[in-house]
Amino acid sequence: MNFFSHFLIDHHPHKPAYNVALIMPDLLRNFTPKSCKFHFQESLTSLQSTPNADQNLVDFFQGCLQHIARDKAFHASQFFENSYQFLRNDWKNICQTFDIPKYWFSLHVLIEIMLDKHYIDNNLEKLTLFYHQLKTERQTVEKALNHLQHPNPNLFFERYDRFCEVQYLFHYQQIDRIAFALHRIFMQVGIPTQWYENHEAEIVKEITHLYGRWENALSTLGLHEIQSGNQGK
Repeated sequence: MNFFSHFLIDHHPHKPAYNVALIMPDLLRNFTPKSCKFHFQESLTSLQSTPNADQNLVDFFQGCLQHIARDKAFHASQFFENSYQFLRNDWKNICQTFDIPKYWFSLHVLIEIMLDKHYIDNNLEKLTLFYHQLKTERQTVEKALNHLQHPNPNLFFERYDRFCEVQYLFHYQQIDRIAFALHRIFMQVGIPTQWYENHEAEIVKEITHLYGRWENALSTLGLHEIQSGNQGK
């Protein structure tokens, strides 16, 4: 799942460090891709066996582990499978028309981005809280990276602070940001993006239509299944 979906679904009203950590595995991978494989369970176990351990750090590593568990559950969910099948043929045709490579990968990513947009459009106050807690829990993140012995915390926080400042998830309210986000992910993983540069307007139009159909069908696709664990609502 994408950033905000993790936060919204598993947000805990009284554990801000936990909430921030719900997106931390993705932030580590995006901000410092050469230093992103850490042993969250070992860190949590070590803290839990330490007298007077920092509860914020305990909450933090529990949030990291919940991120991993939620991703695994989401990709095995009926909602994800239903969404994939609902969009598959139309998206495959769009990919063929505009030479978008790896339609199966891009559809996977597209579903996650569209889910974030749906949640953001309907939960702007929670998105405000999302960024607020990222800023206020910065010290906890520093302690956690130190506990993990992160080799390049300065680079991580340069990008972390920029992420908090720009607050680009608010732009997901604009439908064209879906195509933009998809092309940025292609860039990050090294997949060609000429399709975006050459056909941006046409692709945005197609995604707008596709998103509308998918959003209107959410009640039949099983969205309630992945929302059932939402502690923050």
